[in-house]
Amino acid sequence: MNASSSSPGDDRGRTSRRGSSPRRRGRTRWLLITPLVGLTIIIAGVVVLEAAAPLVDVTGRSVVDDLPSLILEDSPTCTRQSDDTTAEDIRGRFVPGGRVSSGQIFRCPAALDGMEVSYAGEVVGDILERSGGAWVQVNDDTYALEVGPLVGHRAQNGFNTGLTVWLPDGMHERIGGVGRPAQRGDVILVKGTLLRTDPEDGGGLTIRADEMEIIADTLTIENPLHVPQLIAAIVLALLATGAMIWSRIVARRL
Repeated sequence: MNASSSSPGDDRGRTSRRGSSPRRRGRTRWLLITPLVGLTIIIAGVVVLEAAAPLVDVTGRSVVDDLPSLILEDSPTCTRQSDDTTAEDIRGRFVPGGRVSSGQIFRCPAALDGMEVSYAGEVVGDILERSGGAWVQVNDDTYALEVGPLVGHRAQNGFNTGLTVWLPDGMHERIGGVGRPAQRGDVILVKGTLLRTDPEDGGGLTIRADEMEIIADTLTIENPLHVPQLIAAIVLALLATGAMIWSRIVARRL
């Protein structure tokens, strides 16, 4: 008998090994596909639930009326080549104590450095109390003065913009509420000195308030019950509970 010949058993072993390779590839393929399918379903579910969320009609409720007009009608931007010229032009047209927006200030911070300005916006975030007063973030964007918190209407209206304001003792205690996802905070009108680099704020751009007036109280948005989201949460909770019970039953059998 030829020494190189193989027995039928060896042929079956090689055939079996060759045949197992496609099965391994199939299992590996499913191990890769299953998480992707699951992730796609989750993302699609989130998008559908977000689209089905009930909206809150805040038309007219969030508009802050009776704001002083902005002193500067335009918003010139300072550049390295025109910084001094533009700043001097703005200073020449600005009336001390007039109302400015955060956008106008950010476009040319040097223009009103050290001048008295008025500024209106919504108090958001936290009131950071320090010795002698408190730091607050005051936003004057569309969400603060016109359309209200995004969670109520989900209409994109630009970015959040605002300034850091220092309120001495006797002012920050009067703030009744601050802005958060389902609430517009108090809208205040402050008058004070604009500092381009405030040493007490680590060199940040701030307004040191001398006067403060609350021109709109806190507005809370009550979201209606999101029924599809509630149903989805219950179904997922039941599925998770069932999977946990099933895994324990299987573990006991083993």
